[in-house]
Amino acid sequence: MWHSLSLYRFEPYCSGGETRIKLTLTPTTKTVSLPISYNYFLTSLIYRFINTSSQDYSRFLHDEGYRLGESKKGFKLFTYSMLQSEKVKVTGDRISFDKGPVTWQIASPVDAFLQHLVTGVFAEGQTVRIGPEGGEAAFIIQSVETLPKPEFRQSMRFTCLSPLTVSKASETHCHYIRPGEEGFSEAIGNNLIKKYNIVHGKDIENADLGVNIDEDYMKRRNGKITKNINFKGTNIIGFMAPFEVVGNPELIETGYEAGFGEKGSMGFGMVKEIV
Repeated sequence: MWHSLSLYRFEPYCSGGETRIKLTLTPTTKTVSLPISYNYFLTSLIYRFINTSSQDYSRFLHDEGYRLGESKKGFKLFTYSMLQSEKVKVTGDRISFDKGPVTWQIASPVDAFLQHLVTGVFAEGQTVRIGPEGGEAAFIIQSVETLPKPEFRQSMRFTCLSPLTVSKASETHCHYIRPGEEGFSEAIGNNLIKKYNIVHGKDIENADLGVNIDEDYMKRRNGKITKNINFKGTNIIGFMAPFEVVGNPELIETGYEAGFGEKGSMGFGMVKEIV
């Protein structure tokens, strides 16, 4: 039987069952900039929020994570978006945000994670700093809100709020699977099955799932939908494009809450529904 650590229970975050938090941030100066690969700094900020609320839970999540049976690999079971703003400029290896609202979404199906995250956000204070030591960008937290979940159906269309990545490992290297490549859809499905089994403490009965990338979008972009993110010295390749998911709505919901694909805790796999 699949099981998860009983120390941290899986429950809805609140009575409405919201599993996604949206932070609205305002730069403290006219323009702030970050390294273009800023995922590591966002992950660090999330752990800082959680550590402020509970050092024990932060340590558990970072060092162990939620596991499938006796598996050695733990799942963090959270994902987050890239920083979203209407005024973004990329210059070389830097990305800048002009004065104005910047939004950031964080999601998880785990009650303990969301509770500690929100507690830590409010305990941190109104100003947060993101970036390398000595070169942080400062933002004021304008609002923190929960977002309602969509109605999950057997066929849904999404767009990426952060790159989606899946891979397969060999003895010599890690190969990132591209959209359209054999095994891409299967890898996403297998990853979601594991996450579902951990969250719900049981095997999923219907594991059917298929992922279809928007071909018209790929043609308009001339196939240029890949993103190369450097996360603390490791290059991770993902893609950002609209896609359709067909299959068990429970698996689709798992992807929405915990991320489609791998490395959700590194800022990969967050999506929003196309309506």
